[in-house]
Amino acid sequence: MNSCTLSRHTPSPRGKRTGAFTLIELLVVIAIIAILAAILFPVFAQAREKARQTSCLSNEKQMGLGVLQYVQDYDEMFPKAQSKDQYNNGWANSWAIVTQPYVKSYAVFRCPSDPDTELVNSTWNWAGVGISYTVNMDSNYVGSTWIRYGPFGMGSGAPGDFWVYDSLSLADINRAADSIMIAERHNGDLRTLNAPCNCTNYHSGFNRLSWAPALSGASAKIPNGTLPTTAAYPNGPNGAVSGRHGEMANFIFTDGHVKAMKPAATNPDPVNRPLDNMWDATRR
Repeated sequence: MNSCTLSRHTPSPRGKRTGAFTLIELLVVIAIIAILAAILFPVFAQAREKARQTSCLSNEKQMGLGVLQYVQDYDEMFPKAQSKDQYNNGWANSWAIVTQPYVKSYAVFRCPSDPDTELVNSTWNWAGVGISYTVNMDSNYVGSTWIRYGPFGMGSGAPGDFWVYDSLSLADINRAADSIMIAERHNGDLRTLNAPCNCTNYHSGFNRLSWAPALSGASAKIPNGTLPTTAAYPNGPNGAVSGRHGEMANFIFTDGHVKAMKPAATNPDPVNRPLDNMWDATRR
């Protein structure tokens, strides 16, 4: 074998390929991974939130059935949101407590998308636990009389107190399939409010107890689609409803079915479209 033959078949050290990537190749791979992550991570987040929304819907379905069983056992009357004033063991007399025996579990009263279900203030031993849902007790004080629109009522237990009034009965509900019974209002959203709990007047202020009946007409916390989207919670178009499921919230209607909607769509224009106000269960 001569030298020419060796030169043809022996690879040159300078042309030898190593197993390492070049800098350009590494940058291309990193760029591809970054693009894939940017595409897939939002999809994964949406899928996770969709699963949470489904779990929340299941919770509400159980709550709705529990409330309707309560209604059948109590002469077709909806429970009061709270039957005594909050300084007289209000939590123990709230709607969540009286319907819990029908639901069987307090875990149902918590949405997995609620970032905080702890007590608002651990020193308030009457405050109970933080929950993710509230009842519709929409009402307004006209003259010297409370006009009720929502199924749930409230009473302080003090004779002559102006905010002692009864809940509605099934016979009072004119449009059961599109009148709201219970809505999402997350404890975590309430705890973001810096204002202290207005414990002396539920209706002119906003109460931070997650189970308390703050969705009332007099406090203007029900959704209102005409309000500016830039307003801070709970003064925007969603009112006090928590729209954490991709800007949607879950609602229980007075016939027991549950549905996801944009909160503002439940009351798009209270002045010009009053019959579209789903918080008024007495409308015809």
